Amino acid sequence: MGLSGDQVAAQYDFDSSRHQAFWNEVRGLLTRRARTLLSFDEVVRMARMESQVDRGVGDIPMARIKGSEGRVKDFDISFRPRNSRLKERWARLAVLMESGVGVPPIDVYRLGDVYFVKDGHHRVSVATHLGWQSIRAHVVEVRTRAPLSSNVDAEELLAAAEYAGFLDRTQLDRSRPAARLECRQLGRYDEIFDHILGHRYFLGLERGRQVPLPEAAASWYDMVYRPLMDVVERYRIGERFPRWTEAEIYVALTRRWLELSEDGESTGPESAGAMLLEDAAGEETISALSRAIRSWGRLSRWTGRQTIWLRPTFKWRQGK
Repeated sequence: MGLSGDQVAAQYDFDSSRHQAFWNEVRGLLTRRARTLLSFDEVVRMARMESQVDRGVGDIPMARIKGSEGRVKDFDISFRPRNSRLKERWARLAVLMESGVGVPPIDVYRLGDVYFVKDGHHRVSVATHLGWQSIRAHVVEVRTRAPLSSNVDAEELLAAAEYAGFLDRTQLDRSRPAARLECRQLGRYDEIFDHILGHRYFLGLERGRQVPLPEAAASWYDMVYRPLMDVVERYRIGERFPRWTEAEIYVALTRRWLELSEDGESTGPESAGAMLLEDAAGEETISALSRAIRSWGRLSRWTGRQTIWLRPTFKWRQGK
């Protein structure tokens, strides 16, 4: 028995969709922009799985389905088919779904704002071809130690892996749950960790004992990071750097401080802040940041008789 007209049309649609996947992959190679799905296993390995919660069945937006568990080679980032062996099942589902016949919900994992297909890849692929805006899904939310955005890509995954490693060492997400030291740029967590190590050394001298790293990290957050960033927030400095996270502003300020010190110039948070703002906005707004950062010195006070000040070498000195 020959194929029906609907089946022939569905197979033609499959060939067309697969052809588009091919050219998208070629474009991705030429522009060096990957057109592959995110791997669920790779993401949870790098961002560190913490827990799972069953969220039941509901409609989810198609635009946020960006990954797969075990089928990343069969579909491209837009869930167009890449393998000819998918044709028969794809075409059969296309006929059913286009006719309005209900299909079972797909199974997905949700990580942040991104969905990863566990079961139902063909249904997602056909729904994409048909232009559906949403699809019925059984959702299991997976919580990771490092958060992920809806625009997660390979670079953000590396940053998430760095953040997860940073949290493993410092335990800041346990000791200070409100702390959100997220950096989009790679390598920033190593710099912040160096600051914590310096704080830990002199904190040990102050307390006369070896201070555990998580305790030192919590102290650094309370006595150094948070007072500085409170001032930055109060004066809305972050608005001048909309592409930077709060932690990236902190790293930039301390870097400028070090640069000034190495050049033998006048150092301090005021000078570093002014230099940073000059890079972004020009002379007319320097004084605003200078006044803001100057206030930090009055906020960063050590409990007791001594005050610990951050120096551009990322070490500390004690003053009576």
